[in-house]
Amino acid sequence: MDLKFSFGGASPDHHHDDGGAPSGIPLPFTTVTPGSTSADLEAAVRRDGALVVGEVVTGDGVTYARAEVPLHGEQQDPAVLGKAARSALARAVATLEGPLAESVRTVVFSLGADSRSAVQWLGIADLDAPAVDEALQRRIGIAAGTPIRIDG
Repeated sequence: MDLKFSFGGASPDHHHDDGGAPSGIPLPFTTVTPGSTSADLEAAVRRDGALVVGEVVTGDGVTYARAEVPLHGEQQDPAVLGKAARSALARAVATLEGPLAESVRTVVFSLGADSRSAVQWLGIADLDAPAVDEALQRRIGIAAGTPIRIDG
């Protein structure tokens, strides 16, 4: 992307010869923004010690949003883990701009051995083909019907 700026603030009637700043001198300004080439977004939640981390990541690894939630209480309790996972996902998705939130194609739970019980605590009954339901949609902002993948 090439941008041109004019600096100097001189009015057109000032001349460079009489000490005034020249008006309208364009400065080339080029920026290269690292970005994603993938249109697929994935909302992922994982454990990192005593934290649950929610992220929205592209297929090629660019992180668009991240939120951390500390685990309080019994860390193996499915309710504690489920609440923290839901909160981390909701916070990460809430930081996205509108159209990006609608571009999430998969929700991934990578909470170790407790992933299935946390997803079940969220009210997802069908663990063979889990998907975001309407209740979870209201909590995390990801469209109902979005597939859930359970890792771990």
